[in-house]
Amino acid sequence: MLETTVCTFDVNVPYDEWVKKFDNDEAPARSAKGIKVIFRGVSKDNPEKAIVIVQALEGVLGKHIQQNIEIFEKNGAVMSTAEPSLWS
Repeated sequence: MLETTVCTFDVNVPYDEWVKKFDNDEAPARSAKGIKVIFRGVSKDNPEKAIVIVQALEGVLGKHIQQNIEIFEKNGAVMSTAEPSLWS
């Protein structure tokens, strides 16, 4: 079953820098696992707060995050601030 994940988190680099890495460097690994990005953006009120909405088969995203957390953090995502919610 497909599940949709909505996740907000802080970034410790300018959003434009983070999004380039998200869209380019991180995209091949997501694609290989069938993770589809629905939306990604930055808060109008806080330029250090990002949101990502993705869809994947149940359980796929959690494993992907565990396998790539160091890359995400290197690219500017502050994973300790991540607030995910799951939707079906």
